[in-house]
Amino acid sequence: MKIFYVLLSVLISLMELNIFSAWPNNKYIYIYKIHMNLFINFLQLKPIGSLILLVVVSILVTSCGSTNNLTLAKGGKANYLIVLPDSPTLVEKTAAKELKKHLEQITGAEFTVIGESEVNSEEPMLVVGNSNLARTLLPAVNLDNLAYDGIIIETVGRNVVLLGHPVRGTLYAVNTFLEEATGVRWWTSTEAHIPSSKNLQIPQLHVNYAPHLIYRESFYKDALSDSPFAVRMKSNGDFSKIEPEYGGYHRFQYFVHSFYPILPPQVYFEKHPEWYSLVDGKRLNQWAQLCLSNEEMLKEFTKNVLDTLRSNPDRDFISISQNDCHGACQCDKCQTIVKEEGSESGPLIRFVNAVAEEIEKEFPNIWVETLAYQYTRKAPLKAVPRKNVVIRLCTIECSFSQPLGEGDHNQPLRDDIEAWSSIATNLFVWNYVTNFTSYMLPHPNLHTLAPDIRFLIKNKTIGLFEQGDFYCDAGDFVRMRNWVISRLMWNHKLDENQLIDEFLAGYYGKEAAPYLRRYWDLLTQQVKDADAYLRCYMEHTADWLTVPVYAEAASLMKQALNATKEEVYRNRLRREEIPLKFVLLLENERFKSYEKENGGSPVVLPDPEKGLEEFMSLLDEFNVTMVREDFSNNANHRQWIEQVLNDRLFPKGEKQY
Repeated sequence: MKIFYVLLSVLISLMELNIFSAWPNNKYIYIYKIHMNLFINFLQLKPIGSLILLVVVSILVTSCGSTNNLTLAKGGKANYLIVLPDSPTLVEKTAAKELKKHLEQITGAEFTVIGESEVNSEEPMLVVGNSNLARTLLPAVNLDNLAYDGIIIETVGRNVVLLGHPVRGTLYAVNTFLEEATGVRWWTSTEAHIPSSKNLQIPQLHVNYAPHLIYRESFYKDALSDSPFAVRMKSNGDFSKIEPEYGGYHRFQYFVHSFYPILPPQVYFEKHPEWYSLVDGKRLNQWAQLCLSNEEMLKEFTKNVLDTLRSNPDRDFISISQNDCHGACQCDKCQTIVKEEGSESGPLIRFVNAVAEEIEKEFPNIWVETLAYQYTRKAPLKAVPRKNVVIRLCTIECSFSQPLGEGDHNQPLRDDIEAWSSIATNLFVWNYVTNFTSYMLPHPNLHTLAPDIRFLIKNKTIGLFEQGDFYCDAGDFVRMRNWVISRLMWNHKLDENQLIDEFLAGYYGKEAAPYLRRYWDLLTQQVKDADAYLRCYMEHTADWLTVPVYAEAASLMKQALNATKEEVYRNRLRREEIPLKFVLLLENERFKSYEKENGGSPVVLPDPEKGLEEFMSLLDEFNVTMVREDFSNNANHRQWIEQVLNDRLFPKGEKQY
């Protein structure tokens, strides 16, 4: 019998040791000492009373520590204080407000925010920001040397410390905490999932993380029109225009294509035509570039750059980059450099290096950005970008049906990026994730997003601009694209399939999610099977989308709608039907030809007049104002799409809508 008691006590002791390892608190150590004393008494032949006490103490300790969770609120009453530094920064104040607001929405309890000097050591705390209290709780962490945009979420006893890099890291830490510990999800700037729990328990958290990408920008309207949402998506690029209390953003002086803005032809060309490109024997002052080998031009250009940086001291980047056209200089001096360097990027990098050297003398913290774009995408043979120069490589010619790092379509891009990464300290990439010719056509590139980000990071990319359809709210699943892209830019090791599944179920509803997943898998497999070169400028889907596959996709979308009862989900699904409806109208003749050639079709074509009327009503309902990339002053997108569809539906001058 005594042997049984000994084994039972040892087993209980081991259970307690496992519990205490996660509860670094003196009172539990004290209880454990009591237990061990009782165990020793038992071994000294005082079995009955000692064993009873031993079992009682063990049950109490095991029950109180059976989970390592912290109870932030119970019965709608807050158990924790939110503690700020006595002199918090703007961002730390915002972080505390965001934490308080969301915890109160979740629990219905009122959470109090105090300064660290008001702390009563008996009460558990959510310690927000880089305070003396945080330093005391985290003695092993160097809080003065946190990685850029890095976060720390650390459970210390019953307390939780939430802080990060001083620019915006503390706010990132709070947002990450709300997502990972409480289950909050911000799907869009106006749509979120806020759990409800009067008894809110959270797990112990031990997070020390910094993103690889220091510049992250997902170019979708909803991502960039609201500071809180931009920060929740952890975007920090120039277009986000995040307000100071939310941590601000990376500011460019001239975002791109800056040759003419810095050296305007209307100011200089008449007196100095030699400063501009010689093309086919003629100096040009429009739709061309600069003569990058002209030393007098370099001096004036550099002077203008320094003047503009002095006038804009809040900038951390300046773009010194070619105009958005061809027209490189063909003068003898420029072409001699091209021959030496094996690429038109040779004159460009030599020129940018010269300007960057002067910038560094006065503005050592400014990054000088230039493009590897179109005719300059190939790396030079000899010139090496200076350490303060960032090369932004552009993927505009690529196929987006294959990941950039795989397949035969994008081998030239791989060669170029690998060449640049071998000579440049850091790369930025301008990637294209939509169809600019028609934002509303299906564009099955979802399977490439995560592999592309990982491939680019592997090749020294520290900044990523993912250009989506910023100007259209009803493009091809734009809300999901932004959500998935943003999370992958923050952490490229996340599982993209889990992210997609989570968004589909959370935003469109669990009933619709399986059909939507099959819809995406279907289109993805089809574009792969067709080996289609999916460009970012596509007029139609005929290269990859067959009529039978279209019919199956439309059926899956219809099944998703039929399975969904809640109106909020149904409206979201109806918006995602727009690309399929657009295909049916835009490519009406192709569907008619299929029916004629095959003696029937799985797709029932709508009455042209009625179909067009319903489609235009959908655009009105979802406030679609731009349907393609066109910034001309007279661009009337509604008129354009009406005319295009009328021409396709009524090609012989029949009655038009």
